[in-house]
Amino acid sequence: MINTEKAYNLIKKNIFCIKKTNKVNIKKSIGLYLAEDIKSNINIPPQDNSAVDGFAINFSNHKKNLNKVYDIVYEINAGDIFKKKIKFNQCVKVSTGAHLPKHLDTVVMLEDVEFINKNQIKIKNFIKKKNVRKKGEDIKKGKIVLSRYNLIRPQEVGLLSSINKEEIKVLKNINIAVLSNGNELVNPGNLKRSHQIYDSNRFMLMELLNKPFIKLKDCGIIKDDFNEIKNKLLNLKNDYDLIVISGGASVGHKDFLIKIIKEVGKIIFSKVAIKPGRPLSFGIIKNVPVLMLPGNPVASFVTFNLFGSFILNCLNGNLKKKPTFFSVKSNFNMKKKIGREEYLRGKLVKKNNELYVNKYNTEGAGILSSVVWSEGLIKLELNTQTIKVNDKLQFFPYEN
Repeated sequence: MINTEKAYNLIKKNIFCIKKTNKVNIKKSIGLYLAEDIKSNINIPPQDNSAVDGFAINFSNHKKNLNKVYDIVYEINAGDIFKKKIKFNQCVKVSTGAHLPKHLDTVVMLEDVEFINKNQIKIKNFIKKKNVRKKGEDIKKGKIVLSRYNLIRPQEVGLLSSINKEEIKVLKNINIAVLSNGNELVNPGNLKRSHQIYDSNRFMLMELLNKPFIKLKDCGIIKDDFNEIKNKLLNLKNDYDLIVISGGASVGHKDFLIKIIKEVGKIIFSKVAIKPGRPLSFGIIKNVPVLMLPGNPVASFVTFNLFGSFILNCLNGNLKKKPTFFSVKSNFNMKKKIGREEYLRGKLVKKNNELYVNKYNTEGAGILSSVVWSEGLIKLELNTQTIKVNDKLQFFPYEN
């Protein structure tokens, strides 16, 4: 049995980034991953411009202007062009974003001036050389603005638009097959017998995998039959980049997955020192990764959040992006066994302007209502034995 850090390292070493790419319009790029570095062919801003509404002057001339009175000789708005020279006692009224000629290097804000008349102002406060956004201050020509394997979000689309990038190269969608294993499983909508249960894992996993960069295939329920499972996996490896299975990776006499993958591929690890989710396993069949999640719904949900998302990042070239936790304070007392990490279902509460976390009242790996109640996972470290109120804990919000 291995710890989570070892599991992450083994996944990184045994997974290959998707290499196939295609070009898309940036309007259709949200949620996809860049397959190239993006350089800017222009400066942003393209020229020095005003950061505020006010009056543009030359700072050196300002020192010579003893009475600090200025004649307003022109007005520049965003999009206007002004190339004339002005005298030391003259200024130009400007709006935010207005391009400035080189000799105008300071903008005085409206609140720092008083109007003598409609054509004259006096600068009433001490000023510094400021309020000018310099050419290339945001983005310099030739600079890499987005790196390969970057996820495209609305802000990336905005940046791409700003540098006149209409089409980009992205990684092709990851083809993922999802299936459940177990004789006890029945699809929702069908009649079940008393000894059967409705399959929840497959539907939950498919929603967790419902991303713009993923093409999903619902492969249904597969029964506990060695040859049937083996043939299914051998067929799926030809068409998919990742196979996700819940159930069948434990040690019961009908749990065939580990034996089958050892026969047709290789097991990278089997069993991780975590609760819930110890049966979690990971294997490879002809370079196609197979993620074997526990059959218990909570364990399946927890381990997918911890490892499934990491595998997706690796397939998209981001080998460093593991689940992100942040620090909160415990609002409960409990004891745990040392030697394994535990992930409790938690809900945040604010006390005295600090974030605390409550845990769900029970810890069973089959209580799916606990993940509905909760907002994220509370991480209890391997060697932690006692948790008290006000102890610092790590919290992973589901929306991550």
